[in-house]
Amino acid sequence: MSPKILIIGAGASGIAAATRLYDSGFRNLIILEAENRLGGRIHTVPYGENVLDYGAQWVHSSVDNVVYDMAAKYDLVEVERHREDELCIKSNGEEVPIEVSNRVMDVLEHSIDDEENVKQYKKSLGDYYTESFQKALRDGQFADIDYETCYQIFQFFLKYHHTYNAVDSVFEMSAAGLLEFTDHQDEYLINWRTRGFKTILDLLMKRLPQQNAVPIPIEDYVFFNKRVVNISYSSDVKQSVRVTCRDGSCYIVDHVIVTVSLGVLKEMHQTLFTPSLPQLKRNAIEGLYIGVVDKMVLQFDKPFWPEGWRGFAMLWNEQDLSELRKSDKSWLEGVASFFVPEYQPNLLVGWVHGKDARTMENLPESKVVEALLFVLRKFLVRFDIPQPKSFTRSTWYSNENFRGSYSSRSMKSDALNAKASDLAQPLVNSQHLPVVQFAGEATHPEYFSTVQGAVESGWREADRLIEVYKDKPRTVSKL
Repeated sequence: MSPKILIIGAGASGIAAATRLYDSGFRNLIILEAENRLGGRIHTVPYGENVLDYGAQWVHSSVDNVVYDMAAKYDLVEVERHREDELCIKSNGEEVPIEVSNRVMDVLEHSIDDEENVKQYKKSLGDYYTESFQKALRDGQFADIDYETCYQIFQFFLKYHHTYNAVDSVFEMSAAGLLEFTDHQDEYLINWRTRGFKTILDLLMKRLPQQNAVPIPIEDYVFFNKRVVNISYSSDVKQSVRVTCRDGSCYIVDHVIVTVSLGVLKEMHQTLFTPSLPQLKRNAIEGLYIGVVDKMVLQFDKPFWPEGWRGFAMLWNEQDLSELRKSDKSWLEGVASFFVPEYQPNLLVGWVHGKDARTMENLPESKVVEALLFVLRKFLVRFDIPQPKSFTRSTWYSNENFRGSYSSRSMKSDALNAKASDLAQPLVNSQHLPVVQFAGEATHPEYFSTVQGAVESGWREADRLIEVYKDKPRTVSKL
């Protein structure tokens, strides 16, 4: 037999599932992609002197990471210079010695090392870091640093974690939930040199010459611009799954693997599934958290900064911050830092998170550029900053096909006991065979928020079907 398998989403998890199934002889495949491209939250485009990653950018760790293992095998990635030694600049242009900012941030970062204490902690991650900061002050660890500077570094530290974890506020984020994420993050970053993160898709599809393999023709199975609006399923083994798209097209299949983002599930699950999802599944969708982080990219004719300068972190003086909050540029408070990407010497990239990212996405590009130049000229007083040659940005929240960047754990997650493993559980028929399955980074219990989590989840669901049909003969005709 040749089961009809439909995959919703051609991001990392969807491509991983499809290629795994293809390698195991399944050819009756359909992939529905709402965008007009492969990749999902991996989006690499030619830009400047190299490429630009609007979404996923760095490989997170060389330890227990399937993405790194695939890439390193062919020497496709490299270790970047250490970026934790970040230059902090105040809003009056004063530069803070790196050894001062590093000391404050190291104390805060290592306060989370006591896993048993964190596990028992019932309040937010923001509360945890605040208490750690106050304790360090009482203990005299920063006695030789003026309080205003200490406090500004602390505020940046929180903002950095807003960005790293894609949350509106670390005071929403669960401290104990942080331990669910298995973090092998090395003391460096790993980049894709001149290729960008889309390289992982090429690796999965065996498209690179150095793989010396027959490429997997995934595009033959993909239908683009197909936004799914309903998945009708049944526990009756005689009933197929019916998938309906917004354009009216309909697909009758045996199995569906849903790989859409948690943001899309949150927005659509009540109408997307017929019948409604079981309570455990709804609880997971509503309880798990997804936030937004965006990149804002300024391209200059040439660098206005000296060679070797890698960017800076922003420390706001109290008076300047008060004035900013009263202005039409108040969303700049959500910008944590700017950095110069490797292999892109003329680009300066700013990060913005949370509600301020959502605000930025809805502003005209000219207003965003105006605001960014305002803040750069305010902080970088020793540089003469010209008009940029071009500007681009990500819009992960306002795009209805994503509604966010990546997932994490919030206080609501704790309150509802929402688990990635619950989100990953398939919907089965009366014979306990999977009919609707779930993949994507948010379904991975350890590596949520990462591409390796997305890839592993796609393989997991493909393997689930491979196991079901392992002793049954299959034809290889294409649907």
